[in-house]
Amino acid sequence: MSSFQTFTGSGKRPRNINLSGRPTNPFAASGLGASGPKSAVANAQQDRLQREQQRQRLQASSCIQRVYRGHSARRKTFATWRQIWDDIEAQSRGTGVYEDDEQSLRQLRRLLLFYRPKEDVKRLTWYGMRQMATESEQKEGPARDAGEWPTAYGKLCKACTAALRAREQADTEADQQILTILGFAARRSRFSRPEDAVEYYETLTNLRDVPPDPLQNALLAPLQAGLREAYVGLAVLLARPLDPSMIKLLRSAIDAKALCEALERIPESSNATNRSRLWLLGNFICLAGRSNLTTYTTTIARLLGSLADDVDFDGPAVDMDNIAFDRDVLSKVATGLPLNTYLHDQVASLVNQETIRNLLVRDSTSSNASDAQMLAGYALTLLRCFPRRADDIRMWLYLGPIKAQSNDIPATQYFWNAAKSGNRTFDIIRQDSRKVLSIIKTPAAGSKEDWTVILVFLELYTFLLKIMDDEEFMGNAYSGRNSAIPIGDVAELVTFLKNLGFTLYFDASELKAAGDASARDASTSSLSRHFGNGAVYEAPRSTDSKPLTLAGLPGLTIDYLKGLVTGLLRSTYERDSRRSFLPKDHWLMTDRFDMTAFIPGVVAEEESRHVVQEQDDEDKDVESDDDEMEPTSIRTARTTMGRAAVLRSQEARERAQRKASRKRYLESVAPRLEILQNMPFFIPFTTRVEIFRQFVHLDQQKRRNGAVDPDLWRQNMMFQPPSNGISPQHMLARHHAKIKRKNEFHDAFEQFYDLGADLKEPIQITFVDEFDIPEAGIDGGGVTKEFLTSVITQAFDPNNENIEHAYFVENEKHLLHPNPTALEDMKARYQSMGLGMRDSGMRAAIKDLLAQYEFLGRIIGKCLYEGILVDVSFAGFFLKKWALTGGSNAATNETGYRANINDLRELDEGLYRGLLALKNAPADQVEDFALTFTVDDVVGPEGSKRVIERELIPHGANTPVTAENRLIYINRMSWYRLQGQSAQQTSHFLKGLGTIIQPSWLSMFNQLELQTLIAGAAAEIDIADLRRHTLYGGVYVIGDDGQEHPSIQLFWRVMESLPDSERRKVLKFVTSTPRGPLLGFAMLNPRFSIRDSGADEGRFPTTSTCVNLLKLPVYRSEGVLRERLVAAVNAGAGFDLS
Repeated sequence: MSSFQTFTGSGKRPRNINLSGRPTNPFAASGLGASGPKSAVANAQQDRLQREQQRQRLQASSCIQRVYRGHSARRKTFATWRQIWDDIEAQSRGTGVYEDDEQSLRQLRRLLLFYRPKEDVKRLTWYGMRQMATESEQKEGPARDAGEWPTAYGKLCKACTAALRAREQADTEADQQILTILGFAARRSRFSRPEDAVEYYETLTNLRDVPPDPLQNALLAPLQAGLREAYVGLAVLLARPLDPSMIKLLRSAIDAKALCEALERIPESSNATNRSRLWLLGNFICLAGRSNLTTYTTTIARLLGSLADDVDFDGPAVDMDNIAFDRDVLSKVATGLPLNTYLHDQVASLVNQETIRNLLVRDSTSSNASDAQMLAGYALTLLRCFPRRADDIRMWLYLGPIKAQSNDIPATQYFWNAAKSGNRTFDIIRQDSRKVLSIIKTPAAGSKEDWTVILVFLELYTFLLKIMDDEEFMGNAYSGRNSAIPIGDVAELVTFLKNLGFTLYFDASELKAAGDASARDASTSSLSRHFGNGAVYEAPRSTDSKPLTLAGLPGLTIDYLKGLVTGLLRSTYERDSRRSFLPKDHWLMTDRFDMTAFIPGVVAEEESRHVVQEQDDEDKDVESDDDEMEPTSIRTARTTMGRAAVLRSQEARERAQRKASRKRYLESVAPRLEILQNMPFFIPFTTRVEIFRQFVHLDQQKRRNGAVDPDLWRQNMMFQPPSNGISPQHMLARHHAKIKRKNEFHDAFEQFYDLGADLKEPIQITFVDEFDIPEAGIDGGGVTKEFLTSVITQAFDPNNENIEHAYFVENEKHLLHPNPTALEDMKARYQSMGLGMRDSGMRAAIKDLLAQYEFLGRIIGKCLYEGILVDVSFAGFFLKKWALTGGSNAATNETGYRANINDLRELDEGLYRGLLALKNAPADQVEDFALTFTVDDVVGPEGSKRVIERELIPHGANTPVTAENRLIYINRMSWYRLQGQSAQQTSHFLKGLGTIIQPSWLSMFNQLELQTLIAGAAAEIDIADLRRHTLYGGVYVIGDDGQEHPSIQLFWRVMESLPDSERRKVLKFVTSTPRGPLLGFAMLNPRFSIRDSGADEGRFPTTSTCVNLLKLPVYRSEGVLRERLVAAVNAGAGFDLS
């Protein structure tokens, strides 16, 4: 086929019209011969540009010529001046000294006219040495500390420092001469401005390879001359990394007071970064050493406080020199700064026993508020920056001056007097709880100082309550100096804490909003965003909120205050619960609530928080995985010098901050719930019990899809689709168990342990006898109650021979707590068989034992969940651990259980009295106790007991107990006996309990209230209330006439005539517990019931405790009924004996 186009029949070329203004010739050059408006404009612009460039070249050429001519003229002039200067000096070389001051000044002025550091160093040294000789010979001449000489010597100093900065290599002789002249001139000069002093010390501290003696002389000269500007310049320079050898040279001539005053003169903006403040702090401590000066204490407190949240003062030191550490670590991280060895040593020197104990020596008798505020600021800053040493600091403050005087006031009382007298913030909060929010959000002038005194008192009093026994607290015991505040003042303190604590929790949403606003303001006004170093690593911006800072005090947030107040209120309430010293309703805050809507409000908050937590679960799971790596990353960041390691540590801190932000949000949406969980004593006990039952009911509705009734739940389960491959029939079968009498606990553990949290659902029990034959008896929807009470009776009986282990033991008052030697007894038994810890059989046995403790916790939880009362009494210290497991995470460290000597009384009365005698013994008699930091444990099965000595502290066997460390010994002994020895048993029990009952629900109650929830109220049995809520069956059913059966009337007359002790026996006979429900017998589950069991008056009453049923024969005589009832109760007749 041809490639040519087909002929169309037309011989004309198609017309091509071009409207673009561009050439139509395709072969024409695009840039040549162009015409038109655009080309003309372009050509004009090009011409103007060329003319402008030509003018600039001419101007530059003229400028270069002018500069060169000036430079040449100056060189010639300088050369002339040098020649004149040299000629003058040459004329008098033989004399060695100047004729008079005027000649010397003229030569100095001439020298400074042409002085160039690299060219005129020899002339400078010549002049300096000659002037030194001149002054040494002219001892009797006009004074040179006035007139022109101080300024002249200042210029000579600047010339010498310029020469030192310009040196390219070490020249020992020249360096020595210049430094000698510099020292000579510095003693006689005055710095015209602080910047000159900064330049002076910056030059000297950066020198390397110079003779040490003249360098030291030059460093010390301005300081020895007492120049005020020298200290200001030095203070500015201290905000940079310096060589420790240089600082040691400076230290010998430092006037600590002058340096402190100089630091006060420096504006805050000059040390705006954490990095600069950290170096200033370390260098200042190294230079000033220890001092009792007020300005020293104030300066340390200010610098430490500003770094409290951004520096890990307690962490391990990084082994790097100052310059490299600043360059490779501090310059890369903006927060979470570690310390190198130098900084760590300086800062750690502040935590010194002698210094802290003597802090109040000169001021303990003073009533000056400013002194108290200054000392409080210093003490509080130490506590914030050294959390691992906080108890040591509190202990030293508690012990007081090493050489105590008769008029010394204990630190706690000193700061208490300062807090309650003339402290406006304290007075307002104590008087009106409704004004607390405004005080925190918009602090008034002076509130910063007020809060400082208040906080340090709260810190010390919190510590004091940990080591103070009840007698000392009440003011009835001798303990040397009485550190407790008067018992009459405690009510005033509690009122203050109540009002403050209520606001911190109830108004959490407003405080959170104030914190968010404060964080936004700080971020927009931060100088670092405009002038910051670009090399500093900044974390990605986050929308997470930050806690509000208290009165602008660095590092002291609302979260910190919340934890402190919560812990102190709980501790004081606990003492009032043991030995009442406050009015009955002093703790309540019901006037701040609408109590009619309180319970619905709390339930709604629980629902809201549950929704928020469900939405947040995925994010929390991811962060929990990261958190598992956090301890390692922190250690890595401290031991390796890579930038990535330090950044990982910072990222861990950011994750913690996000968690705290999330927690603050949860608190803000549930203020009533937060109060219930952290300060439950604000609300009446009966109200809290109703809330607890509401929480359980809501949980049952969620888990059972609305079918709370056991039978209805089982019916619904039959129609549910298989879940995870498990059929409904199998699910129901898992909730059924066959239990053999006298083997209840073992069978229950084997069949129900794998249920875990599913034990909350209804269970079915079939009791069988020794021949595996099911027992007869009334089921009433299942014998769950009989099963639970049987398991508890068996497992919690220390003397029961039907169980393998004594899981719980009794104290002297027959109150139960976990057997502290259960694990050690098992290990000893296996070791007696020749098996060690590595043996798989021993490990499996220990794991099984701990699982049984967990199951026991679930059983107790099941009773609480179902509202079943059981006759078991736990020791108070053990119940406290239940109540202190669910508080707000804001106060975890303060609301968690902490052992103390008072709790030890419930464990071992003899040990308590012995430790009390040691605590109150005169100092010179403590060593007579011949104690060391060890404790003896008796372990092993009966017949083969052995004693194991354990150390309470490292090297405790070689550490005697003295007057100085006896409180530490008491604390460690209390911790070991109450927590350490039974830690695993307790933690597994509480784990099981928390599987059934949320720990936050338990935190609404103290130990006495929990015992009431478990076993019922200890008040007298209310027969009228029991009668109103009793159900009748058989012939005893009340008919249409509303009249009770005659035998029932006889029964109630007998019950009313019985003493309370006998009534309790009857109640236990029917319900298996001698106490009634706190909220009355309407809450008894199942209800108290009576039915007939025949007309034979010779028969005794019997019961079915599984359904709280009394089977009462039809008696016609009150005397016979009383006799038969009392005999049956005391004989212990019970289930299925009819």
